Amino acid sequence: MNLNNNAFEIANVMIVILLLLMLVRKRDVTTLLMVLFVYGTLHFGFAAIALTSDESARLLIALHDEGSGMLATIATLSLLAVTFVLLSMHAYRAYLLSQSGEKKMIMYVLLIMGAVLCGYALNIRQGDWLQLKNVISIEAMLAFLLIGYLGATGAHTLNMAKIYSWGVAELLVFAAIDGIAVYEVFNHHSWAGTLESSGAMVYRASSILFNPNLLAFWASLVYLGCAYGVHAFRKHQKMMLCGMVLASVAIYLSGSRSAAFLLLAVLFIPLWLKEKRIKWLSLLVLPLTMLAIYLGAAWFAGQFVLGSAGWHSVVLLGERFADAPIYLVNYVSTLFGVPHGVPLGVPPEVMQSIEGRFVGEGRDAGWLVLYQDVGWIGTAVMLLSCFVLLLWSMRAYYAVRSAASAYALAILCYLVLMGLVMRFQIFPVWLFIGVILTPCLVFWSRTASRSSLPMGRVCAS
Repeated sequence: MNLNNNAFEIANVMIVILLLLMLVRKRDVTTLLMVLFVYGTLHFGFAAIALTSDESARLLIALHDEGSGMLATIATLSLLAVTFVLLSMHAYRAYLLSQSGEKKMIMYVLLIMGAVLCGYALNIRQGDWLQLKNVISIEAMLAFLLIGYLGATGAHTLNMAKIYSWGVAELLVFAAIDGIAVYEVFNHHSWAGTLESSGAMVYRASSILFNPNLLAFWASLVYLGCAYGVHAFRKHQKMMLCGMVLASVAIYLSGSRSAAFLLLAVLFIPLWLKEKRIKWLSLLVLPLTMLAIYLGAAWFAGQFVLGSAGWHSVVLLGERFADAPIYLVNYVSTLFGVPHGVPLGVPPEVMQSIEGRFVGEGRDAGWLVLYQDVGWIGTAVMLLSCFVLLLWSMRAYYAVRSAASAYALAILCYLVLMGLVMRFQIFPVWLFIGVILTPCLVFWSRTASRSSLPMGRVCAS
């Protein structure tokens, strides 16, 4: 296993070196943010190497247990440090020219970071390094968000043409990510799976994101970005639609029910748009793509003997999504003692999946983990900051009824709600949150200034 670990670490280091070489030529805020997002995407890319082995499942499980190693950790910290310093330089130049709104934002974020540290100090668990790591992750997310916001406000505007060129490259990478996911499920090489009460094994893809839920979270962010792009970049609608379809494929193969249904829920927000011709498009692509995959896999499973087991594995993922709402209703009914007449009931693996997010030390709900780490002080301040951002985003939407304002609100709601079912303290989730929220903050700030609504007044609302 040591030799394999070395190979995995070298792959991670090579990715970091390539991205650092890219920063030698371009160091603007847009490039820095995109480099962070790309690295978060490729950080676990070395896991794909394990799929070339006949013992891929064992190697991936060992990687999850042992981690990626010291060399990969140093490479990651080096890239984060370089980007943080470069963003700080942009932020400092913007601070020198900043107005009262930006200075108040600095004060607010520093108060939040201080409250999180205070909550940690009052709830510290001696020898619990995971608690310390979680708190450091939250502080890092807030710090990156602050300097990213300040740096972006210092620029005249984010370079959307550059974001588009990055988007083309991301689509090519996305196609490869989906290809790896198909291979995992079809050939039963995925390390994550669920043994159902029926005896069937449901294989869930992780691709290069190392975890099915992380893959679905990442794909959901890309889906929301492409859905916005359909409205904002009319000349590139086909490319954006391709991104939405690829994201839907990844979510389906990940088997992440929580990510899929939360994404569907927040996609109702952009329906406020007045552009009736395409306003339903963003909501329909996800379920229609997933239905097409399910029906296609079911047809192939019945037509061909060769490979039928692989197609059947794809079908099981679709059934997992279809049964989820019924299981959830039955579970809630059971909690309140209400009899349900649905024959499916609540299988033990579903109960374990639901309760595992909220019960025990290994719980997945990020907000509960935050409360466990920083107590009521840190959690209340973080929730209050989310509430303030929600007010700010709604104020921006009503001031400027546009695709940008609607999707910025949808992204914020998705990130907050995902904290109910997923840890945002893990890397690269907190990094994705910081990168994605940065342009939203810039948009809300500029919208508030154009609407003669001082940022301090908006935050105080």
